[in-house]
Amino acid sequence: MKFLIAHNIDGGSLERIRSVSPEVEVIVANNLEDAIAKVANVDAVYSGARLPREIFVAGKKLRWVQVGGAGVETTLYPEMLESDVILTNTSGAYDIPIADHVLAMILCFARGLNMFIRHQIEGVWRGTSMFELAKQTILIIGLGSIGLAVAQRAHGFDMRILAVDIMDFDKPEYVERVEKPEKLHDLLPEANFVAICCPLTQKTCGLMGEAEFQKMKPTAYIINPARGKIIDESAMIQALSEKRIAGAGLDVFEQEPLPPESPLWKMPNVIITTHSAGASPVTGVRMMDIVCENLRRFTTGEPLINIVNKNAGF
Repeated sequence: MKFLIAHNIDGGSLERIRSVSPEVEVIVANNLEDAIAKVANVDAVYSGARLPREIFVAGKKLRWVQVGGAGVETTLYPEMLESDVILTNTSGAYDIPIADHVLAMILCFARGLNMFIRHQIEGVWRGTSMFELAKQTILIIGLGSIGLAVAQRAHGFDMRILAVDIMDFDKPEYVERVEKPEKLHDLLPEANFVAICCPLTQKTCGLMGEAEFQKMKPTAYIINPARGKIIDESAMIQALSEKRIAGAGLDVFEQEPLPPESPLWKMPNVIITTHSAGASPVTGVRMMDIVCENLRRFTTGEPLINIVNKNAGF
């Protein structure tokens, strides 16, 4: 079988892929045009965070697409949705660093570090308001593998944990309640922190808008390491400006890079990171574990892991 790598990859990862099976011919594309030219006769393709539509359309013999990210919204173009091609992601590779990132933002707000760092830059000795995390309520939107990792860490800080999720499953003992998304408005008034941990789908696009911010406490914070379009950014900016919510920790935005003219840059109650919550020295190793295991399974006819439900969007 032929396996096309359609994005930049380091030498160590390439060797790992090549060592999976002698039955696999690994083909490397140098750029988009090269990938389009080489994909015509391959059985499977591994891309980065998304597979460009042009490559997919040219891959007439494709049976499997592996993307190197958890979110797949940009790969679910009509041709993909209408096809029988299996789509898999690397969900699970990012859980640890993203959950750490969420808790880092929460701790930053709780202990006033966002303000202390500003004071340090200004050379000013000044206090700020602080509070404890114990007994604070976190509402996790999306209790998948990332949401569960956030919940585990929040439990370690003795926080009260609520969640909403579209799926049915047995909740962990340390999670107080898991409700369907229809109950989101009932839970928002209880939350001191709202953590967005769900994928971007048709149902979650704009999930947090004006009505939802109206339901939040004026002392509550929103944390988003997922996708920018899950939040109506203009509604959030208005809520922040009018002090209807206390602050926001944001790793993702409707437009990336975040435009220099965005008012979010200058808001003291906003923490901005550059779509980097999943970064870690071992994230790539875990990603490659998934890719190589799926390649092994594909060559032996075993069921693949991390298969995306293309209709559901995750």
